[in-house]
Amino acid sequence: MKHKYRCIVIEDVELQRENLIEMLATRLDLELLESLENAEDAYNYLANENNTRPDLIFLDIEMPGASGFNLLDAAGNFCLSAQVIITTAFAEYAIKGYEYNISGYLLKPIEPEKLNQAIDKAIASLQYSGTEGPGRQRGHILIKEKGKWVKVDYMEILYCEGANVDVKVVTPNATYLTRDRVKNMVKLLPDEYFMRIHDSFIINLSHVKSFAGNYTFVELAHPAGSELYELRIGPKYRDAFRERMRKQWEE
Repeated sequence: MKHKYRCIVIEDVELQRENLIEMLATRLDLELLESLENAEDAYNYLANENNTRPDLIFLDIEMPGASGFNLLDAAGNFCLSAQVIITTAFAEYAIKGYEYNISGYLLKPIEPEKLNQAIDKAIASLQYSGTEGPGRQRGHILIKEKGKWVKVDYMEILYCEGANVDVKVVTPNATYLTRDRVKNMVKLLPDEYFMRIHDSFIINLSHVKSFAGNYTFVELAHPAGSELYELRIGPKYRDAFRERMRKQWEE
């Protein structure tokens, strides 16, 4: 069965929302998860870990209360793997929109041909980054740090460490600090290569050099071989880590 890409629509004008949904319904490769009327409802949807994460987000900018940009500022880390297509009546937001690494910018009234072109481009980006399934090792996440988005390839990440309301993302060449929580970050990383080993740590299993015989700590190797990172393994994660290592190291 062909893969379906899941999407949400955020639009405050009912008629425009319904028109967009009708156009999206003609795409057999899309599945609409939810349609939302304002940024606050959209934030609550994206922040709820029980809700399915969208692959595509169709986002209006000017809405009552918070704007679409306010939503991207507040909920960015909940939708890092999603492609955002802006739908607006205002051309002047285009430059600012691309500062948020959006996938497409559509002016209302939306033309079906341009909508399909934007969707095709977004899907191509998802396929290239691997966020839709197997092969995600070629992909990346976007980390918001100090008011800007930074693209970090999955396989560059050594480990992530939670620090109160922030997460530190450690790579061989740089360390990034982003406002997020470990439980959210672990959902953004491919579980073929990443594993949570502690309430505060997620590791890239590709960089495991050694681990304690009693599974109390693990050592990660710097790719250049110049440094080892020793991280604790939490008691409730040890059994899962042991099984993962047995399978991975025996293969």
